[in-house]
Amino acid sequence: DGDTSVLRVENTGRRLPPELVPTLTEPFQRGTERVRTEEHPGVGLGLAIVHSIVRAHDGALDLVPSPNGGLLVTVRLPGTP
Repeated sequence: DGDTSVLRVENTGRRLPPELVPTLTEPFQRGTERVRTEEHPGVGLGLAIVHSIVRAHDGALDLVPSPNGGLLVTVRLPGTP
């Protein structure tokens, strides 16, 4: 709607089990052993930080498995850019 800014980002990486998606905003969560590789380094803080920032601005973060593999991330923030 006119009072909400929306940002959508789609990652076409490896498929994640749907039951894992709700845990991805918790610190240090990186998915299953299948998606943890040397070519995908990190400590699992990215989505936890995004979630904290979005909540601090009274927004919402939605994570949905993408039909193309990976994840569709939607950020909704009150107000317009």
